[in-house]
Amino acid sequence: MEWSEALHLLIKNQWYLFYLAGIMVVAGYAKHYNWFFPIYQFVVNRVQSKRAVVAMISALTGVLPIPGRVSVSAGVLDTISSDDPKSRQKLGMIDYLSTHHYYLWSPIEKTIILPMAAFGLTYWAMLSYMWPLLVGCLSVVLFYLFVILKEEDIKIAPAELEPNRQDGIPDPTKLVDWQLIGLLAIIIVFGNFAKEYTSEIKQFADDSGLTIVQMSVISFIGSFFLGSSSRFAALTVVATTIFGIEYLAWFFALDYAGYILSPIHKCAFIGWRYFKTPFVMYYKALVSMVIVVILCSLITFLY
Repeated sequence: MEWSEALHLLIKNQWYLFYLAGIMVVAGYAKHYNWFFPIYQFVVNRVQSKRAVVAMISALTGVLPIPGRVSVSAGVLDTISSDDPKSRQKLGMIDYLSTHHYYLWSPIEKTIILPMAAFGLTYWAMLSYMWPLLVGCLSVVLFYLFVILKEEDIKIAPAELEPNRQDGIPDPTKLVDWQLIGLLAIIIVFGNFAKEYTSEIKQFADDSGLTIVQMSVISFIGSFFLGSSSRFAALTVVATTIFGIEYLAWFFALDYAGYILSPIHKCAFIGWRYFKTPFVMYYKALVSMVIVVILCSLITFLY
C-alpha cells in the first residue's frame, strides 16, 4: 500500500470527530445554563397526566449526551416523587429505563456515531438496522410508564423545580471528552482499514474457526464486564466487521444487553441513591427489556 492510500484511510470519515466535539460543547453549555428549565416548567404546568409528565421530563433530561445524565433526570424526577417509599422505587426504575433508549437511535450518541463512522452509514441507513430494537425497547419503557407506574405514585410540585443555575462561563475545551474523541478516531481508522481488507478479515475468522455463536458470546461478555457505552459500540463494530453488516443489529443488541446489565454500570446506583430502588426491581425490568431487544434484532434478518 502506498503512503497516499494509507493517509487516505487514516483521515477518511474523521469529520465525525468535529461533529461529536461540537455536540459535547453545546450539551455542556445547556447543562451549565439550564436551557431546558422553561420546558420542564411548561410540561409540569400544562400536561394533565402525571405519568406523561414523568415520561416527558425524563425524556428531556435524559437526551443530553453528557456523563451522569441519569442523575440529572433523577434530580428532576425526585422533585415530583411521592413520599411513599414504594412509589419512589418505581421512579428509580422508570428513570433508568427512559434514559437508555437513546443509545438505539440518537444521532448525538456515540453508540450510533461509532458504527456510522466505521461503516460509512448515513443516519437513516443506521436507523434501518436499529428500528426493530427501538420498537422493542420503547414498548417495555411505555409498559412500565403507563401500566406499572400509577398516577398516585407521583406528586406534582412545580414550585420545587428550581433552575439551579451555575455562575461563570465554562471552558469549551473542558466540555469535550478527549478520551472518547481519541477512541472514535481509532475506531474510524480501524473501520477504514477493515473495509479495505474485509475479505482478509473474514478469511481470518474462518481460519480461526470462530463461529457466530462464539463471537456473540465473546461480544456480550466483553460488554458486560466493560460496562461502557463507547466500548460496547466498539465491540459491535469489531464483530460486525468480521461477520458482515447484516449482523449489525444482532451484535448491537447483544452488546447493548451486556452494557445495560453490567454490574459496573453506575446508573442503577444513581437511582438507588435517589429513590432507594432495589436492585432486584431494576434487573427484573432490565432483563425483560434486553430480551425483547435481542428478539427484535432478529427481524433485520428478514430483509
